[in-house]
Amino acid sequence: MRRLALALIFAAAAIGARAQDIAGGIAGGLDIGRAEELASKASDEVMAKEAEAEAALRSVDTARADFFPKLSGSVSGAYLVNPPVGVTVKKGQLNQTTNPFTGATIYTPDKDLAIVPDAKNSYFKGNLTFTQPLYAWGKIHAAVDLASLEARTAAIGSRGASLDAVRSANRAYYSALLSRESAAILKELRAMAASILEDRQSALDEGFATREQLLSSEADLAALDARLVQAGESEASALEALGLLTGLDGSAIVLVSPFRDALPPLSEAALKDEALASAPDIDLARAKLSQASKKLDLERGSSLFLPDLSLFASFDVSGQDIPFSSGAWWQNNWAWDLSLGLAAKADFFDGGASAARKREAASSLEAARIGAGAAQKAVRLQVRRAIDAARGAQAELLEKQARAAWAAEALRNERAKAADQAASRAELNGQGIVEATARLDLLYARYALEESIADLERAAGKAFGAEGAAP
Repeated sequence: MRRLALALIFAAAAIGARAQDIAGGIAGGLDIGRAEELASKASDEVMAKEAEAEAALRSVDTARADFFPKLSGSVSGAYLVNPPVGVTVKKGQLNQTTNPFTGATIYTPDKDLAIVPDAKNSYFKGNLTFTQPLYAWGKIHAAVDLASLEARTAAIGSRGASLDAVRSANRAYYSALLSRESAAILKELRAMAASILEDRQSALDEGFATREQLLSSEADLAALDARLVQAGESEASALEALGLLTGLDGSAIVLVSPFRDALPPLSEAALKDEALASAPDIDLARAKLSQASKKLDLERGSSLFLPDLSLFASFDVSGQDIPFSSGAWWQNNWAWDLSLGLAAKADFFDGGASAARKREAASSLEAARIGAGAAQKAVRLQVRRAIDAARGAQAELLEKQARAAWAAEALRNERAKAADQAASRAELNGQGIVEATARLDLLYARYALEESIADLERAAGKAFGAEGAAP
């Protein structure tokens, strides 16, 4: 009996460790598939990553705009404290004579003549410039490609976050289910522990048991009460966490999908191919490789002695009269000009910076190639380990199912003996503890199987579904 009591305590104690591995639950009447679907869209992390991906996508439009013409303008106005003095011929400055008939003085010129008027204190200038890139040695194309790859990388991050959210939802769902179903078994164990305590108390009163045995039974009962509290609190925490993942009300979550009893059929080769084709880590490594290649193209296009060609048109206007101050303000001292031409811009010496950037880009490209190869190996290894764990969990589940079936049969036999008064209540309780402990072990094995399947789905980058089979 002592051995059975210890087995009860050890089995119940595992509930605490298992139930602590919780991330969430599911909402009113929804199955695990729906919970995962909601988590893949509604979690804060997923929505944040989607917003980042959307922002990165907008940057592609920004880079692509460099293909198109630009039109820019500027206007300015200034006050001249000491404006230039003009050229004026004063009245009679050139010559003065007397009319012999009238005696009047003749002035040359006959009035002040402003050859160059005095400059005014005001000065205004305007410019409108049109530019159209013609040839940039592939830099614009490379910049657009880089922006597109940044958007692709952000989208991969969003998909990875979605898969992580699905993984968390799966763990949360089955953690809550583990807490709920283990609590039901713990209640059965508590009833048997209370019966054992009652028998121990009677035996102590009659002198057939020691106080140590009674205290041991009381400790067993208290331990079960503690585990029941832990299971209840763990379930509540799990349901609330899943509410955060799915955007549902955690207090209204109801679990409707059971644990699976078997591992879906697995093809290791197909799973590895699936992972190599769609796993986010592989996609990310490939995107980084493409980015490194485009970065090298960009640096090559920015080399010395490679002129960027562009067409330009510039319209300039300037004057000193305040615009619109008079009916003919533009006819007095305002001027304009239009320039059309072809511009070339190139760097001829930069202290070796261009060559250094190209070497850096080439090294980054080589590192990205190595990283892409390493990512493929790592993903294949992750799938291999996940399959290892899943098949191990399946074998463990089969062993626990067999042991639970044996314990259930033994309990039925013990009950038959008790009905014929061939077994005592202590023996019946003892076998009941063994049977309930076997069901707890089976429950943990089912939870472990779900965990391993979820890990395999994350490694492959693809969900099998609650009832579906792996490729």
